Amino acid sequence: MLYETPKIFIDDTFVIQIYICYLIEQLGELTDEQIRDIASEYEYVNPLQLTEALSISLEKQLIDSKEKNKKQTVYSLLSNGKVLSKEFYQRIPLSIREKSVEYGKYVLKMADLERSIICRIQRGNFNGPCYLTVKFINEVDGSDLMDLKIYAPDFEQAKQMRERFYEKPSDIVTKIMSMFIRDSYL
Repeated sequence: MLYETPKIFIDDTFVIQIYICYLIEQLGELTDEQIRDIASEYEYVNPLQLTEALSISLEKQLIDSKEKNKKQTVYSLLSNGKVLSKEFYQRIPLSIREKSVEYGKYVLKMADLERSIICRIQRGNFNGPCYLTVKFINEVDGSDLMDLKIYAPDFEQAKQMRERFYEKPSDIVTKIMSMFIRDSYL
């Protein structure tokens, strides 16, 4: 009989605040969406508790927020947050620290691609179906070229689909568009 490795969760609001400060210290300024993506990738933090911890961190002046492009909130670390991160980072299990920073670097790398394509995984129930939402964006004026919602039987398959979209987004857009646009030159 095979046993699954138990998942580690952070469910203490104070530790989640440390986690947020640690992520920002390790990765630099992060958007609200990037923090949520990193925390939800391995389901380390409950999304509602993350929202609460972000709010408390702002109130305690651990982090600062500013609007970027009127669309995104960007968080940066303040001096109190640096102290919290340096002194209490060990309260975050090592595996969570390592995997979160590794995935955070990936998220930041993908941020450049997101000028033309945005892929997000929407989870259903635990271990249930997910949806991959894919938005192709016109880089010239920022308008939407295409907005897709694609069913995935589980989170792992949704992640694989997201990877394929990020590998060659322009090829995918071209293939999808060619399905709908009749070539008038033939």
